Amino acid sequence: MSSISQNFTQEGKTQLMSLKNFTLTLFVTLSILIASLSGCERINQVIQPDTPTTPMEATLKIGVIQPSNTFTTFSQGAEAARAQINEKGGLRNIRLQAARSIDMQVEFISRNNQPVASEPPTPEASVSAAKELIESENVFALLGPVYSTNSVEVGPIAQQAQRLMLSGSSGSNVPAVGDYIFLITVPNPFQGKVMAGFAMNPDELGAKTAAAIYEEGDVYSTDLVQAFEAAFQEIGGEIVHKGTYAVGDTAFSTLLTEIHTQNPDVIFCPSFLPEVPLLINEARKIGITATFLGGSAWDDRVRFLSVLDDNSVLDGSYYPTNFSVATQDAAVQEFVEGYMALYDSPPDGIAASGYDAMRLLALAIETAGSLDPVAVRDAFAAVNGYKGATTISHYDENRHPVKSLAIQTIRGGQVEFYKIVEP
Repeated sequence: MSSISQNFTQEGKTQLMSLKNFTLTLFVTLSILIASLSGCERINQVIQPDTPTTPMEATLKIGVIQPSNTFTTFSQGAEAARAQINEKGGLRNIRLQAARSIDMQVEFISRNNQPVASEPPTPEASVSAAKELIESENVFALLGPVYSTNSVEVGPIAQQAQRLMLSGSSGSNVPAVGDYIFLITVPNPFQGKVMAGFAMNPDELGAKTAAAIYEEGDVYSTDLVQAFEAAFQEIGGEIVHKGTYAVGDTAFSTLLTEIHTQNPDVIFCPSFLPEVPLLINEARKIGITATFLGGSAWDDRVRFLSVLDDNSVLDGSYYPTNFSVATQDAAVQEFVEGYMALYDSPPDGIAASGYDAMRLLALAIETAGSLDPVAVRDAFAAVNGYKGATTISHYDENRHPVKSLAIQTIRGGQVEFYKIVEP
């Protein structure tokens, strides 16, 4: 081979080796760059707070735990608030990163905690719903549950995850688990005190004796009966009988016969449908004439009044609620109009709780100006002079709202407003 050919071959080999080296260098560089970017993403995920939004998302996800077939106006009230907030531009000036604020729309993600429509919602289904909403959907806060028996089980989950839980229930011990758990409706201690005073007031019922009935194992009715008893006895009344029934009972003859022999002036029975209307109907049939008093659970009024064919046996009964459609306040009327526009029916106290839960959450987020859970929690606890579907003066040390109570009565088989009682 000539020297020229040898030189050409050598030069080609050198160029080929250079090309291979360049290709290898480029591959390594790109691999390092990709790994570096992936690593940055992972690091970013670790150091960024676990919030349900990023600057690219202008939607805040809120979880709603709602039974499919009872107290359904809770989520409807919340939806009325959500619609009003979004129509006005959403949550305003929420800071997600340094020196950057955005407006955010509110999105609801709902889960049913009532596996069997004809039975009450269960703690197990409520816990499962809460875990799914927090862990899978990464919601910012929870609205609900409604039943205190379910709320006391969900509370620890929300507290551990640092998610605000705005319960639709009134059990005094629901918020005891931690500082992220708040009541919205009138708490049981105030309900019990008001109804005891109303029963004994000589200008009202003038009662001196009372019997109490509650649902066996139910946190709400047990708590409320205890509050009523304590207040009734404190102001000189006598509890002459105390009894229970079980979920699903349709006959109450033994319990009612025992009460009948004691002849109380009033019977405090603050539990749920369908048992309560059935119990009152049976009481009237055996000749009990005592005035029946209920709790806020009676205010699932459409369903409550649909249990019996003839609601006249309920006439003359009284129960408390945290809302009255008769209140002539601009904020109340805004709620009523928004609700009526969506559902074409007047709201009840359960709807008012759902509405206020969402409005109060929005207020706390905007006050905090961020989605920092501690800042939002602190802003919620500091609520003062709130006016929405109801008026909340402030929250006490137990995270109970300090607010007025409306007493309703049943006349002609229909619910009527009776009076307002201030805290």
